[in-house]
Amino acid sequence: MSFKVMQPGLSTSIQDLGRPGYFHLGIPIGGAMDRFALRVANMLVGNPEGAAGLEVVFMGPQIVFDQDALVAVTGADLPAKVDGVLQEGWTAFEVKSGQTLSFDFLKSGARAYIAISGGIDTPPALESRSTYPIGALGGIDGRNIQAGDVIPVGEADMIEPGLSVPENLRRMPGKPAELRVLPGLYWHRLTSAAQEGFFRDDWTVALEADRMGYRFKGGKPLEFVEREQPFGAGADPSNIVDGCYSYGSIQVP
Repeated sequence: MSFKVMQPGLSTSIQDLGRPGYFHLGIPIGGAMDRFALRVANMLVGNPEGAAGLEVVFMGPQIVFDQDALVAVTGADLPAKVDGVLQEGWTAFEVKSGQTLSFDFLKSGARAYIAISGGIDTPPALESRSTYPIGALGGIDGRNIQAGDVIPVGEADMIEPGLSVPENLRRMPGKPAELRVLPGLYWHRLTSAAQEGFFRDDWTVALEADRMGYRFKGGKPLEFVEREQPFGAGADPSNIVDGCYSYGSIQVP
């Protein structure tokens, strides 16, 4: 089974739950940015939670199936259509052979996830099918999908369509978005006023943002505790000799 990409959307990539265990080689976990949404989409169509699906950003693709399939779309509110007929989000629905899956305009959120019964079956790279463009790993030759791509899907036992997630369990981002933060190894280098201000200020995502990171703007410059510098760290009190940063950390340049 496979589907053909007629239009790829703005930035649509193949993602699963990533490739843990290679961070020491400089290869991040990667995978779906909204892991919850991908896992739920897979469960709705009878796949293992970590099966590969499509991550859609802002604008959905248009794809045609060569066999019957069960599909679920979760995450951002990006209404799916089958041959022009709207489908319920966070719900498993059927797409017949020859029918076209397309999408209406984005209503809220940023990234939606498309799970297809059987899961996308492209060749794995380092135990994952997730697209990592900078490393040219996963996806289709290490890139996002393009018009004309024919993407294989694994075999699956079709379950009944209609399985759905109740609206109160469809986790969506808040307004404003809330991020849980723990003070890091060098938190003590900030003055107490800067520490308080960091959490009190309003921060917004700047234009420099992609799957690797987001630049934030809007907050006040952070002040650092004066100190005598260790060898090799330079003159500014914010400098450190070296400091590895973990998955999901906030870096202060």
